[in-house]
Amino acid sequence: MAGQASNTHRIGEMALGALKQIGLSATPQNYELWYVHIEGRAPGLSREIQLALDPDGRVDQTAADKLYKNHILHADLSRNVIDLMSRFQAEVTDLYDVIEQTGENTIDHNEKLSDLSGQLRQSTEEYPAVGALLEGVMSVAQNMRKQNEQLESRLVESTSEINTLQRNVESIQAEAMKDSLTGVANRAKFDKFLREHMATAEEEGQQLALVISDIDHFKKFNDKWGHTTGDQVLRLVAEVMNANVKGKDLLARYGGEEFAIVLPDTSIEHAQMLADKIRLAVESRRLKKRRTDEDLGVVTMSMGVAGHNLEDTPDGFVERADACLYAAKNAGRNRVFSEKDMNAAAQEANDDRDNKHEAGAA
Repeated sequence: MAGQASNTHRIGEMALGALKQIGLSATPQNYELWYVHIEGRAPGLSREIQLALDPDGRVDQTAADKLYKNHILHADLSRNVIDLMSRFQAEVTDLYDVIEQTGENTIDHNEKLSDLSGQLRQSTEEYPAVGALLEGVMSVAQNMRKQNEQLESRLVESTSEINTLQRNVESIQAEAMKDSLTGVANRAKFDKFLREHMATAEEEGQQLALVISDIDHFKKFNDKWGHTTGDQVLRLVAEVMNANVKGKDLLARYGGEEFAIVLPDTSIEHAQMLADKIRLAVESRRLKKRRTDEDLGVVTMSMGVAGHNLEDTPDGFVERADACLYAAKNAGRNRVFSEKDMNAAAQEANDDRDNKHEAGAA
């Protein structure tokens, strides 16, 4: 146990030393990246670090950020580092308990030795060697107690540092899963969340719904009013959508002007009702240009809703919701289409063809 804690300390010290040597700041993100590299759990990362070194043996922050994104965030190694910190923290706590118990034993021994000292002190004049031996034992016991107190202090400091570092890593992980413009979850978070909840739906037989939405005519709006105003629209839409997405559901910016909502344990009917509620809420907000207060009109959204099937892959699930989205756009935009609407439309088209065929035959 103590050996494992010592090993994590050794790797941590090597990581900090390496960061200093290659000219990178000792931020939690850089520390995490080099910890994984030195621990040897990611050979691909280690190879790319070697390739990223400049002739002076240094790595710039841009290259380090890219390495972190590709090898820690995408490989989901950050969670492993947090778990490792938790294990280390538990080991430190166990070691602290051992030291504390040893310290208490040392105090007991000191008290017993003091009693013996009083009993034997009368004999020390006659037997000087006994007195010298007694004083030596007392000195060793006192030194042990002092060392234990110093070690306890260092362990408290280490635990505090690990707590701070763990909070920083968790904060970085959360920020890395957030869209920087709108503040909602980003594509990486969406992909991870969808995979996890598809697996849960399959294992537990739960329903799972997916909504893919798109701002209507966003490119024309962007070209007319500029990208700054376009960003304002994206933030407004995200704010309105997020106000209607609750609990364990996830809203994410899927890309560009597209947003996605993953709805665990939700039927396609309830998902469609939520999508229509959001559509109406977005449409009800009139836009004004911030600097000039100029009226920009309203923004509308088209949405597609799909329900999870057991044979689905994540890509297949998204494609079916996307097909419903484009059906909504083709039907005139500013509306919600679900797979049930698609099936009903297909059935109606088949019935029309059959009726025409029967009329022609007659």
